[in-house]
Amino acid sequence: MSGGRALGAVALVVKKGNRCAGATCAEIADMLARRGVPFSTAFYPDDDPVSCLPPDVGLILVLGGDGTFIAVARRCLDRGVPVGGVNFGRVGFLNELTPENCVDVLAGIPAGGPATEKHMTLQYTLLRGSGEQLRGEAVNDVVLTRGRVARLCSLRLAVNGRPFIVLRSDGLIFSTPIGSSGYSGSAGGPLMAPGLNAYAVTAICPYLNGFRPMALSPETRFSVLVEEPSPDIYLTVDGQESRQVAGGDVLEVYGMRERLITADFGAAGYFERLLQRGFAAPGEVEKADADYY
Repeated sequence: MSGGRALGAVALVVKKGNRCAGATCAEIADMLARRGVPFSTAFYPDDDPVSCLPPDVGLILVLGGDGTFIAVARRCLDRGVPVGGVNFGRVGFLNELTPENCVDVLAGIPAGGPATEKHMTLQYTLLRGSGEQLRGEAVNDVVLTRGRVARLCSLRLAVNGRPFIVLRSDGLIFSTPIGSSGYSGSAGGPLMAPGLNAYAVTAICPYLNGFRPMALSPETRFSVLVEEPSPDIYLTVDGQESRQVAGGDVLEVYGMRERLITADFGAAGYFERLLQRGFAAPGEVEKADADYY
């Protein structure tokens, strides 16, 4: 990062209460100070990451788990600044860097900043009667799922304003490519490369297994009418915000192209992270030999 003033300031956002993340943040801050790169430090969730960003910020670096990364990324979408992560969580699929390599990797970023990749997000609206109950944007996924009552949800689906099917299931997952390796993947949805402009729709335990996962273009508008009578149903956004949904409510979802910008440090690519996080169990596959190619 020498001569890295062109990069702009680095905003360090640390998961509060994680002592290891705090210690690593101090190491990164020391390295940045020695190289003359301006930086700021915020502790999530006590500090609002947006209000803590310096005016000339060129990189937001999150030190925490995937949940912290998603929360910070959602709040900073409108700033158009690359977001990167150092993993201090259990999975850390979205965080490319590790506590062991982050200082060296960051020190090697060129003056112009790291490479970047743009990603799709999901726009969602919850309607009740003629009124709007909720509107927002999701980085990972939007989920409709039943609550405490062990009964199937009856969901009437429409695509681009045209009736589609009535689905009986435990719920429905709308996932971005970034989120496809999470809840959607666990429910049988497709793994989608992070840079794709498409979103996945996956049913949770569909009755008679009659609904296949779908991949749709961002412009496809998907509507879900929650039919009555229904059990308790909840709308959950990025695994962090939840709202109870009433019978007769309508959820509308579509994609937003290239809204999230992430930093690509070149430390671990998408397919490498898939293998590191258990995409294939040891012994099931043989790792490819690079010399063969």
